[in-house]
Amino acid sequence: MGKTGLAHRRSRPGQRGQALAFALVFLAIGGLALYLAFNASQLTSAKTKLQNTADAAAYSAAVLQARDYNFAAYANRAMVANQVAVAQAVSLKSWIDELKGTYTENTWIDTLVKIFSDGQLLWTTPKQLGKAAITPVRSALNTLLPPLVTGLDDIIAALSMAQRAYHAGTIAAVPLVTDEVAKRNQPDSTVSSGYFFGPRYGVQLARWTKFTTVTDPQNPKQGSATGKDRFADVTTDGTTLDGFLKDRGSPRSPTAVPTAYKGCKGAVVAIMVTVVTHDGGTHLRRDKKGWEALDASQANGTLACVWATPAGPVGFAIPTVSSVGRGGAANGPGGRYSGRSGYGGYSNFGGSLLNPLTLIAAQMQYSSGPGKTLHNKPAGLQEYADLSNQPKPGTGPVDDFNRAPSITIEAQRQDTSVVTSSRVLPGGDRLTLDGRMAGGMMRALASGSAYFIRPTDSGGMAGALRSAAGWRRADSRIEYPSLFNPYWQASLTQTSDLERVAAIAAQGN
Repeated sequence: MGKTGLAHRRSRPGQRGQALAFALVFLAIGGLALYLAFNASQLTSAKTKLQNTADAAAYSAAVLQARDYNFAAYANRAMVANQVAVAQAVSLKSWIDELKGTYTENTWIDTLVKIFSDGQLLWTTPKQLGKAAITPVRSALNTLLPPLVTGLDDIIAALSMAQRAYHAGTIAAVPLVTDEVAKRNQPDSTVSSGYFFGPRYGVQLARWTKFTTVTDPQNPKQGSATGKDRFADVTTDGTTLDGFLKDRGSPRSPTAVPTAYKGCKGAVVAIMVTVVTHDGGTHLRRDKKGWEALDASQANGTLACVWATPAGPVGFAIPTVSSVGRGGAANGPGGRYSGRSGYGGYSNFGGSLLNPLTLIAAQMQYSSGPGKTLHNKPAGLQEYADLSNQPKPGTGPVDDFNRAPSITIEAQRQDTSVVTSSRVLPGGDRLTLDGRMAGGMMRALASGSAYFIRPTDSGGMAGALRSAAGWRRADSRIEYPSLFNPYWQASLTQTSDLERVAAIAAQGN
């Protein structure tokens, strides 16, 4: 009995040694797990921050891209507006010169009215009053219009140059801006050196630069085979040009009615009816080098006198047709008219060259030309930015027809900047676990781009527009992406698998 108890008591030291060994193993495993958990937590946090940094940089690049396209759109719209202003100035010059002639008494019709018409005051009074009102206005316009047209043409040329400069500046600024955004977002991170201009990203740079193009409307080699040009189409659209430019036909006030007994003494019938008809218009030259205007006023009527004689009625009847007022103007080449028809289907200057009531006066003005140009160079339509290809939507879900090429950004930070156990524990760097990153860098990819969208008038949210019908306007037409409307916005996009594979391959070991 005593021996058994003694043996039992002697076994306790051995059991205590075995428990200590298990405890040491458990502590080692726990320490390793804690080591791994700490490192994993630090790496996950660092990776999340770096991904946020890459997202911020990519979104900044997309914002710059959207601003570039919106600037081009605003510049295009401003150039269209200034082209219309030039056309109006050219029209005013032609119109005021025609008015001067119409309300000046210097034609054979004026002499005929004074001799024959019993209603002479209906002819001479409007002319006298009109001349008094028109003379100072014409003098002011003659002083104002040439420098005005020169200034407008110079503004158009400056806007054209600004488009190209802004686009080039945007491409050059993206690397600088994205790197600055990355550093401000996380001081120990940068954008990968040469990420945008190196051979690895040459494809995306080419895709971006080819998305838009600069077109010279005056260069026939850049236009279509039919001479059509998108900017010219917008400028000469019926909703862009007002009625005064397209067709300013109207009657003029000088009138000779109804009898002519003053000049036909003793006549039993003496009739003199003469009215003045005006017509005119302005069009863009077909070569798009400037605007041309023509205005013409023509007197049309009849003078007839009949006398009763023993031999029977004797008399005469003559047409009273004559040019009474003409005007023309142009910017660009000037000198002679480029043709009867202009760009956009406008022809014969408001119909004045076809209207029999203005044909004689209009033909005389057309033959003499528009006169000295209001401004020669630069004039006409200037170079402008537009999309290289006009995209069209599909019939299914959103197919990115409204999106510009994506810009992919790679953010990076040194692996030594990540706080792990090897940097906070004494001797932690002697552990045999290899925690090095490829190339000694932690990297993250992000992509972004500009997209074009004009929400419907119903107030639907942009994100809810899941089909092409979502881009329909109030007139039920789809607003296609263009550089004529500033509806470009920025967003992040999915980074393509090709970009990811290229990024992995570039890391090395």
